Amino acid sequence: MKTDHSIDVACPADPAFRVGLDVSRWPEIFPPCLAARVLEETDTRQKIALTARANDAVLSWESERAIDRDNRRISFAQSKPSPLVQFMKGTWRFEPSDAGCTITLTHDFEIADSVAGIVEGVTTREEAADFMMRSVETNSRKELAAVAARLERERWRHAFAESLVLTQPAALVFRLLRDAACWPWLLPHCTGMEVLYDDGTYQEFVMVVQVGETEERIRSVRIVSADRIDYFQPAPPPALTEHRGRWTVTETEAGTEVVSWHEVVLSPAFWAGKDPEEAKHTVETAINRNSLGTMQAIAAKLGGPDHA
Repeated sequence: MKTDHSIDVACPADPAFRVGLDVSRWPEIFPPCLAARVLEETDTRQKIALTARANDAVLSWESERAIDRDNRRISFAQSKPSPLVQFMKGTWRFEPSDAGCTITLTHDFEIADSVAGIVEGVTTREEAADFMMRSVETNSRKELAAVAARLERERWRHAFAESLVLTQPAALVFRLLRDAACWPWLLPHCTGMEVLYDDGTYQEFVMVVQVGETEERIRSVRIVSADRIDYFQPAPPPALTEHRGRWTVTETEAGTEVVSWHEVVLSPAFWAGKDPEEAKHTVETAINRNSLGTMQAIAAKLGGPDHA
């Protein structure tokens, strides 16, 4: 029994191929996959163990995979087959196209001679064939759709940072970054602040920020450490679907180094018609402007010069 499924993705073939290789992350990408382990691995071969949903059942197996990196092709054969099959083999292919790449997943399998008592409701080879065909069809479509969604989302992911070395003591700089309630006094772009929770380690607040002619209300959740503040925005502005970041304050020979790091995922709907790289640059410029403005405002409030 043979199947062939494919999907076109607006993403280069190389990152798509890397998803196919990164088996350990499959449970977070593929909806049917419950567990995945790489048992052995070289540049050209992998031995993996998988557990996945198959219709209403859960099945496990091991596979040997041959990796053709030049042609972005992964051939697999189950070395310890899923219980209902004598064998199963197939391929993943990642082929460049004008719009990105085409991902193709094929399967070739034969039903085992004895199938009774393995899966509820399956007692004959005909029932097993129907069960496996439904499972392969459903899971293949789900897996390819999930890969496409992941890759297209990653096209809009972007990480960047801004930094500045200040002459003021690190403890004073960190205090102003930590004490969000004072930001309307500190920051020109912050026009309001509502602190929802703050126990010294965990903070949640809503900041009102002036963006051009409009105001945006941005909710942040932060974790405060000794010299670092990590945060994420549960509901970022419309231009983004995700935004997380951190502030670090470090004493160096040159002075107090402040780094503002960000990782964002841009909203494809918001940036429809824009080149992703151009949109990323726009977002990076705007966020870094605010980060640098925050650092410069701290230097001004504390007194003394700052330098890049």
